[in-house]
Amino acid sequence: MMAKILIVDDELDLQTLIKQKFRQQIREGKYAFFFAENGRMALEKLAEEPEIDIVMSDINMPEMDGLTLLTKLNELSPIIKSVIVSA
Repeated sequence: MMAKILIVDDELDLQTLIKQKFRQQIREGKYAFFFAENGRMALEKLAEEPEIDIVMSDINMPEMDGLTLLTKLNELSPIIKSVIVSA
């Protein structure tokens, strides 16, 4: 079964790093990654891809920060797993 992971971070370099680090697992169909630059975009992506299993989010982002996103995620789907990361 493929894990679908949404990465929410305004650092665009992180997308490249994730794709490189997990290149083999992506190719093997173990992981599918989706990306959003802030909490608002993350909610839009979740509406498009309701099967996302895990959301990994930065705290400090423009428009909607990670903590606000976490609150919205709980309202949207109490079973979705979330991880908040910060430098």
